[in-house]
Amino acid sequence: MGRRLTISLALFALLASLFIAAGCGGGAAARDYQAGSTQQQVVAFTNLGRVLLSQGELAGALVQLSRAEALDPTNPDILTLLGMTYFSRGDYDKALGYLQGALAQDPTKTDVHNNLGLVYMEQNQHELARREFEICLADPTYINSHLPLLNLGRLAEAQGAMDQAESYYRQIVALNPQYPPAYYRIARIYDAGGRTSEAIDYLQNAVRLNPAYVDAFYLLAQTYEKAGRVDEAADAYGQVVNLSPNTPIAIEAQRQARRVLGFD
Repeated sequence: MGRRLTISLALFALLASLFIAAGCGGGAAARDYQAGSTQQQVVAFTNLGRVLLSQGELAGALVQLSRAEALDPTNPDILTLLGMTYFSRGDYDKALGYLQGALAQDPTKTDVHNNLGLVYMEQNQHELARREFEICLADPTYINSHLPLLNLGRLAEAQGAMDQAESYYRQIVALNPQYPPAYYRIARIYDAGGRTSEAIDYLQNAVRLNPAYVDAFYLLAQTYEKAGRVDEAADAYGQVVNLSPNTPIAIEAQRQARRVLGFD
């Protein structure tokens, strides 16, 4: 009996020591697990917010990105996405705050300067916008230089400097010949200047590169009509209807197609 009691006490002591050891190590393991779990949540909320933003689901994007921010409030990617969400909602003051916060956390994020420029442009602060776009272009490591070039072109158009705008768009074509908006913007300038046939050439390039480019198809229909190419105009209006059914531009395109074909 005494021997069994001695063995039991020894076994109890061994189990107790294992429990204590496990408890000490388990606290660290629990903390590691919690940290890992939090980071996984941050990534999940951020990715979902990014997808919702890209789909135009701004309210949902704001919910998910705010959850990510609560867990990781200094993450520049989260701050940038929140800035662009508020920009898309038209809340430019909050957009500026978040984008400036993103740069404060990571001054190397050149793309944020392009986004800041967009906010300033919407606020008609053209010189501030220009400065931000030019910061992007001055960074030799920035791989998306077509974006600030496009925005500088749009800024020049807004100021009535069409030759300068065209110059920016032509730089894009030289750098990135597969970028449809550059062709579309050049076509807009040509169409406004009465250079209809040249506008058609650029619009055909735009819709070839992006067969879902609704705005380009609509302008192409209008330029075909100016050139007297009635059937092609009706076809282009039809493309707008097919690509974007039941939207205001599609309803207008359908009305224009009926007029062109003589039904109205």
